[in-house]
Amino acid sequence: MVLLSVLSALIIGSIFGAMDPAILSGSNPGLATYFAMFIGQSFLIIPVLYYLKSKKFNLIDSLRLNFVSSKIIYATVFISIGAMILSDEINILVGMVIPIPDSFLQIEALLKPENPFSLALLIITIVIIAPIGEELLFRGFLQNSLENIWNDVTRAILFSSLFFAVIHFNPFWIIQIYFLGVLLGFLAWKTNSIIPCIIFHVIINATSLFFTSIEDSIETIILWNGHINPLIILIGGLSFWYGFKRLNAQGVT
Repeated sequence: MVLLSVLSALIIGSIFGAMDPAILSGSNPGLATYFAMFIGQSFLIIPVLYYLKSKKFNLIDSLRLNFVSSKIIYATVFISIGAMILSDEINILVGMVIPIPDSFLQIEALLKPENPFSLALLIITIVIIAPIGEELLFRGFLQNSLENIWNDVTRAILFSSLFFAVIHFNPFWIIQIYFLGVLLGFLAWKTNSIIPCIIFHVIINATSLFFTSIEDSIETIILWNGHINPLIILIGGLSFWYGFKRLNAQGVT
């Protein structure tokens, strides 16, 4: 079912994306490409929702759509900030061992649209649609199902996180994405809700998109000798630690 959801989203997105004349001309992506991304991400969860409804499963329980306290949300924000900083440094370290080819770096052009309509679609897709759809699918449906089938939380988190990393189709980011996926899986299990995961995912995607758009102007502040500034890493580590401390203080399981 998860494979069907991912493949369906890819096919539908590709159909709409093929309408972009920029594909043939080799120029920067046009509005059709961003619309295709929006449609593809929006469709991601549809097959699973149809399956659950047809089987008369409770959507709240099946997708872990449980409410959480404001204290858990507060802790999640700190964990997210720390994870964002630490995962960026992981990405740099991996890049030193396995350099990313220029062809993969061209994806940054996709994150810098040339008109406001494309930018609006990009923000809605990456910051809102993708986090909600992916968390419903991977932490809500897949991990939750595997926990019940295998009766092994660790195995369920590791497997669903690997699937989550693989479907991003970028082998050079797989370690960073897997790291984030494991954290998201832990949050879903610990809080029995995907709401913290959605908040975490929104923060990661929003900050990544923001820093990509202004990276040249703040590079001297963020980077130090090709790595994340040690002071920023320290702040990230403290934020990460404090967030988990606050989360554990809630006593949720």
